[in-house]
Amino acid sequence: MDIRNELERKRRVLTAAIQSGMDRTRGGAADRNEIAKELTKDPYGSASLIHDDEIVADMMDRRIRELQQVNRALEELDRGRYGICQECEEPISKARLKAMPFATRCVACQSAQEGLRRAA
Repeated sequence: MDIRNELERKRRVLTAAIQSGMDRTRGGAADRNEIAKELTKDPYGSASLIHDDEIVADMMDRRIRELQQVNRALEELDRGRYGICQECEEPISKARLKAMPFATRCVACQSAQEGLRRAA
């Protein structure tokens, strides 16, 4: 399978997952009112509900960020810059692109970037 097909497949999967999560969140608003009434009887249940909402929100954020990365990779592919490190301008290894098709840095530059973030 070529990289464009793989990225487009990943984009479709992520888009569907994001849409599904948004539909569940919107559809659940009316149900949440009923649950809120029940929670007055069980205040410990509200902590569980809030925790579940936070997990869903975190998962949606991660999927949205990943979709942005996939879209950026497709744009780079269209420009003929796909697989070129944005820092050192050297080619990103095929093994890295296979594992992470939306990588924008080679391993060395990504490691240096992560080292800078930890030091800050």
